[in-house]
Amino acid sequence: MLALLIGVLGGAFAMLGFLGLGMNEVIARMQGRAAPLLIEVTPTPALHIVGGAAPGRRLVWRAPIPLDTDTSEPDLLVISRNYDRDTDTLLLFSPLEGRVRWESPPMGANGTSWVVAYSAATIIVADEARLVGLSRTDGSKVWEAPLTDRIFYNGCQDCLQVFGDVVVALSDDGQLQALNAHKGTPLWAVRLHQATRQLVRVGAMVGVPDSLEPDATEAGLFIYNPADGQLVRTIAPTCQREPQGYVDRPHYYDYILADPQGEALYWMLDSVNCLLRVGMGTFGGEERTFNPAFQRLDAENTLVADGHIYLSSDQAIYTSDGQGQARLLTEVADYNLHPLAARGSDLLVLAQRTRGSSRYELWLLDAQSGQQRWSRVLLGDDLLEDAIYDSGDTAVHLLPSGVALIEQQADPEALSYELLNLNNGTSQVKKELRVEDAGASLRGITWGNQSGWLAADELYAVDLTSGETRARWP
Repeated sequence: MLALLIGVLGGAFAMLGFLGLGMNEVIARMQGRAAPLLIEVTPTPALHIVGGAAPGRRLVWRAPIPLDTDTSEPDLLVISRNYDRDTDTLLLFSPLEGRVRWESPPMGANGTSWVVAYSAATIIVADEARLVGLSRTDGSKVWEAPLTDRIFYNGCQDCLQVFGDVVVALSDDGQLQALNAHKGTPLWAVRLHQATRQLVRVGAMVGVPDSLEPDATEAGLFIYNPADGQLVRTIAPTCQREPQGYVDRPHYYDYILADPQGEALYWMLDSVNCLLRVGMGTFGGEERTFNPAFQRLDAENTLVADGHIYLSSDQAIYTSDGQGQARLLTEVADYNLHPLAARGSDLLVLAQRTRGSSRYELWLLDAQSGQQRWSRVLLGDDLLEDAIYDSGDTAVHLLPSGVALIEQQADPEALSYELLNLNNGTSQVKKELRVEDAGASLRGITWGNQSGWLAADELYAVDLTSGETRARWP
């Protein structure tokens, strides 16, 4: 019996030795004070927690706004709610320095609806029916000026813009107002015929759609000099398919697509299924393409990239070259196609299956031939598209080295980053992101050169090469 007991104990101690537990470790564990069993793990970089702002419980309202700096990573403007102080503020964050440079004075509780623009020296915030100018140097308030009405933050396209030293605002009541960007002094104002919803940058000029006559619906693009408000030109485009046929003109609410690289403006006149290009630069004049499949032109179904536009019409994607001639790029039954991004020969597309159960897929197409290179079924169904005002469960970005994909998983809750190969869609990098709450709403993402800046209650920096979560604020 004694021999049997000795044998059992010997086997037990041998197993403990295999597990790396000595006798002293066993006794310590029995007393509840030993460290867990150590196993070999891959080192995880320390998460850098950024400070530099007033204390308090914080929430990042939406994706940060990148500034046009000449650094490898742009500085970021962050809109944040301080719950303990019951106010919203604007912060300037430097990714290269890894710190908050400054925080604005308290600015009320409307941060979710702020519209922000900036000049070389001033950050301009539209808060309800007022503009506030903040110093880019230290965030201090340098001026405040009234508007005749608020700016419709998520319904008015680019309605606060800076042209050199002039900031131009289009308010809800159809007033075009210009102020000195550094001092806030009013320069000029124009009352439009209609309360329209878009500002269009035409080179160095300000373009705004409006009806040609006070009580008309037919519209054109009125182009003003931002320095003095003088009307420089009126573009009144038309489409007429047959010599004696119906002449169609845009409505003042019709979306105008601007292509800065191609120096062109595009309208879609759906009554006659006409895509109209008006050249503003080297290739001037007007070019028209008629196609019954053309339905509408808006920010949700168009993409401007590399001097081309891509237009989706349910199952088809059309592309237009720099001279305005549109051609069918691809058409796929049982899917609605939506172009997301293009670079060189790569076109990234969101495809929604419409036959059977609905699901969303990510496709990479050849931008010239339309041939599908690969596809990937997505976990979610709510893509973050507008970096500033959107929310969702999925984010994608076309990089020179691959496709960055961030997905939110519901059960169990997790947030992951993948870098997909451009040639075949295989996963080159996959990491689970280290966030406070993986189930929190994704409020937007800003893609930098080296990092993606994800707003998920807090702000997180995701390294686009390794997928590591590098920093968070607060």
